[in-house]
Formats: sequence, structure tokens, C-alpha cells
Amino acid sequence: MHSLRQALRVISVCCLLLLTAACSAIEQRFTPGRSPSLGYRYLELLLEDDFADGGDWRSYEADNLFLGLEGGAFKIDIVGRKYVWTQGEAQYADVVMEADLRQTSDYDHNAFGLACRLDAANRGRGYYFLISGDGYASIRWSDGRSLQPIAEAKPSPHIKRGKARNRVRAVCIGDYLALWVNNEFVVEARNGRATAGAVGMAGVMNYVGKRLTVTIDDLKLWRAALDDRAR
Repeated sequence: MHSLRQALRVISVCCLLLLTAACSAIEQRFTPGRSPSLGYRYLELLLEDDFADGGDWRSYEADNLFLGLEGGAFKIDIVGRKYVWTQGEAQYADVVMEADLRQTSDYDHNAFGLACRLDAANRGRGYYFLISGDGYASIRWSDGRSLQPIAEAKPSPHIKRGKARNRVRAVCIGDYLALWVNNEFVVEARNGRATAGAVGMAGVMNYVGKRLTVTIDDLKLWRAALDDRAR
């Protein structure tokens, strides 16, 4: 039973085309003080995970790749050009997901974050809400082969750079997608390609021989709905 459970948790890894451009290479002006166009409300706490045990997250270990529990948190550690993700088994539609993500690698031209509406077949198809160690943020869609921008990468003053902890929140309600960092709104988009799926965590490295190490802790997931009023 234990070996079967471990086999079911094997993570898929995509090593093909990654981000269309490195987050730090896309220069776009950030407008401080911008507000989200839509509000949302929490309806029900669905999941709270401090990663004291394995839970239902898929784990994997190979050369230059580790996804699994370490030191009371979930760790993603990758070297080289690839993006990876872990996901649970449960399927959700309209949710808000939040977690503490701490980058500990020296090289900060990377991306990491949360994901929603990942396909049940674990092919990586779904929405990705990403920040980088050098202070960029984006919302991306993956078809299972590459990460494509829905909201292009741009710098944000709300992201703590370098070896720092950031509280990341992904809003995934209807066709409305939004990324908040450290309780501050960063970017939003509309996209209706997926309506339900698993939630997860992801890491991206776009450079050969470079390392990304990030830990995820204190994850919470709520069922949520949009407010009728605009903000």
C-alpha cells in the first residue's frame, strides 16, 4: 500500500520550452496604488496544511530535482532549465489559495508560486501564479508543454527580493484570476480555459546549470466567490 501511494505521487516534470522570456528580462512599468477591478469573499475553509506530514501532495526525487517534505515545509529544489509542479488529488472550482513561499537559492532569476485548476492527469495543464526572487510577478497558463503569459511579468514593490519569505495569494474564481503578495494586490487577468482542477505549487528555472530552491509552508485554501460590487 505504501509503495502504491508513493507511485501515485510521482510528479511530472516539463523540460521543454519554459517561460517565453525570463521574468527579469521583461521591463514593464508598475503603477503603485492600483486596485483590483473585482473583490471576492471567502465562503469556506477547505484545506489548511502546515506540512507536518506528507498529506496528498505528490513528491518526487531524482538527479537535480527534489519535490517533497523537508524541515517541516514542502521543498522544491531544481537545477537547470525546467519547470515542475506538485498537486493534490482533490478537484476544485472557485478558490482562493494562500501560502508562505521562501526562496533560499543564491540565483534569483527564477519563478515560483501557486497553481490552480491543474488537470487530473497530472500533465501540468492549468493556471500558475508566479513571483521571482528579483521581484517580478506574472500569471501564466500551461498547456502541459510551456508556460504562456496571461498577465505578462512585471516588477512589483510588494515582492520581497532575494532570500526572503513572501505570502502569496492566488485568486481563481470563474474566469477571474488575481495575484496578491504580502496582502497587496499585484496583478489580475481574465481567462476561461479551465473551470476546475487540482491546486498545487510550482517552481521554474530558465537557465542551464542554475538552481532554484524554495520552501512552501502554512498553506490555506478557501472556497470563494466574487463580490457583486467592483472595487
